[in-house]
Amino acid sequence: MPCVEMKTLIKRIAGIPVGMIFCLSMVPVVVIHHIVVVAKLPRGVDNLITHVYAILEAMTANTWFPTPSPSLASVKSKVDDLKNAQVTAKTRIPGSCQARNVKKVSVVQAVYALRDYIQGICDANPDSAEAIALSGLFYVKKVSGRQKQVFTATNLRSGIIELVGHIKGNHCSHDWGMTLTPDNAASWYDTPIPSTLKSSTIVENLSPGTRMYFRHQLVTKEGPQGWDRVISIIIT
Repeated sequence: MPCVEMKTLIKRIAGIPVGMIFCLSMVPVVVIHHIVVVAKLPRGVDNLITHVYAILEAMTANTWFPTPSPSLASVKSKVDDLKNAQVTAKTRIPGSCQARNVKKVSVVQAVYALRDYIQGICDANPDSAEAIALSGLFYVKKVSGRQKQVFTATNLRSGIIELVGHIKGNHCSHDWGMTLTPDNAASWYDTPIPSTLKSSTIVENLSPGTRMYFRHQLVTKEGPQGWDRVISIIIT
């Protein structure tokens, strides 16, 4: 760099308070997905079953999805169980609707895990991301730019963590995730954390000394806004 340009740069930096330079360097920044994969699932059970079978068919032998997580066979098993439970629920046998609803939750969680698996592939292939998601019968939302890291995890007491999503807004809710194995997309749903309207939540009964991974996303009327960067923390 020419001496004149270097002197100019030094003058510009010198005009910024040292404390401000330090603060700016400490602000964590996370790149938002340019393509966010979205699972728009029907509310009705019969339509949900049809839709998930279609997803499984679209992902089967699809070269973009060599090793789905969870496996397509395991998801199909869950949908088959839901289909059978729905038949029983229509007979109005006492307790059958509640049993059917449990099966429904399991299917929805499995589809969300497939969505996260596809998101990882889209992130690794940004030029083809939209085509990849659509080929699996998922939808996409386009976002761009950079944002500050807006999610923190803090040890409160032994075995207790507080998660805080610092962006707040009207008519928003917050989704949370927790896992021991972040590379396994399905594992985020093994121990689900309930969504909240508040921007914080408490997670209890964690094992001290364990490294846990957490994630957060804001959900607006436009749908999920994409997961923040995963945070890892050792439970005290």
